[in-house]
Amino acid sequence: MAYLHSLCAHLSANKTGKRKRRCDAQPPFEAAIKAIVLDLYRAHQSDPTLEVGIGTGTTALQRKSKSRYGASFISARTFIDAMEVLQCEGLIVLSTPHWDDPEKKRSRVARYMATPSLLCGIDRVGASVVDLRRQRNAEGIRLKDDYKRLVEYGDDAFANAGRDRLRIINEMLESHWADLARTDDQLAADLKDIAGTRDDEAAQSFDFAARTVHRVFNNEDWEQGGRFYGAWWISCPRRLRPHILINGKRTVEVDYSGLHAAMLYAQDGQPIPDDPYERCLMKKDNKVERKLVKLTFNALLNADSVNRISEIEDYSPEITGRSWYDFKWYIVSKYPEFSQYFGSGVGLRLQRKDSDLAEKVMLRFAAMRYACLPVHDSFIVHHGLQDELDRIMREAFEAEFGVSGKVGVDIGLGEVVEKSDRPIELDPDQLLNPVGYEARLQAFWDMRG
Repeated sequence: MAYLHSLCAHLSANKTGKRKRRCDAQPPFEAAIKAIVLDLYRAHQSDPTLEVGIGTGTTALQRKSKSRYGASFISARTFIDAMEVLQCEGLIVLSTPHWDDPEKKRSRVARYMATPSLLCGIDRVGASVVDLRRQRNAEGIRLKDDYKRLVEYGDDAFANAGRDRLRIINEMLESHWADLARTDDQLAADLKDIAGTRDDEAAQSFDFAARTVHRVFNNEDWEQGGRFYGAWWISCPRRLRPHILINGKRTVEVDYSGLHAAMLYAQDGQPIPDDPYERCLMKKDNKVERKLVKLTFNALLNADSVNRISEIEDYSPEITGRSWYDFKWYIVSKYPEFSQYFGSGVGLRLQRKDSDLAEKVMLRFAAMRYACLPVHDSFIVHHGLQDELDRIMREAFEAEFGVSGKVGVDIGLGEVVEKSDRPIELDPDQLLNPVGYEARLQAFWDMRG
């Protein structure tokens, strides 16, 4: 972005700040300026009220610069210098001061926002969310411990190979534009309606710059977890996913039906039911009840003990007709064939297998130069590719387990036109000056040339 280069030149020429920088400190200083500005601009594009927590403690910054998960091109001293300069120039503002909890349980770093001056400067050059992208060298293969903290690791053949494949997947994702076919007003109303409901995802703003994924492995074990995270559509509320467009075209979502149950049946050599969760439903085709069955089933696989398993989020005895304690044991009783798996913690090992399936499916689409958006056990593609996705998913499952998996389909709504008796009037201004998702798509095509 040309604006960032001119901004760095301006800030360097003004010599703002407490310290005089050495020549070799100039590149990391400019890198810090760009990283801070882009992060705050990205937050504003997602939600104008969003604050960004930025720690400026020397020890923490030094530790982060040496971490594979940090930014090695930024030094602690130049980062602090960049923060001071940006504040002195009125380009960023401290919105919430840091707070140290005496008990060290709820301390928080200071939070910042971009000022109107910075935002106007970026807007003047015609920048938009489509210009934002993930740092190319950011670590995409992440290992966490039992407490979900990132763990450092050395050179590893498995991680290196996975990183190479991930690069192919992210190049595929970045070469297409995914968005929601909702105006800004419609999206705000959607999120307001979702807030406070029993939807499986919280209402949130959307960071359309989050267009790439990373893999997370758990418990310091490459055989546990491995699922893909990071892209905005992965946390998109289910009821809004039918509105997802790819390159302005309607989509279809195809998922593996009862994936973890299907995996267990397959590896044990048992036939796979059409719907593994149906046996637990009081009312056939009750989607809300089925979701609770599925979540409880998976929680039982993830837990180390059935007795110690916590109540799943949004559990409702009104829907199931049972207390949580009775319901979890009811689910256990309905699957005598899986008694050895419940409370065994096998769920994370199954996630490793389902994430490997997802990787294979996306690599197939990347080879064909088509977009394929992952949502854990489902995928979103252009609606004309439904049959191709169905076939590839079945082939991937059969290659892994020796039998064909079953898939389910949800058709997108993005291009469905509502019937109206009123004549359609063209608005030339709207055609020449698109807004919302249409403006983002146009900006993407302009960027691609």
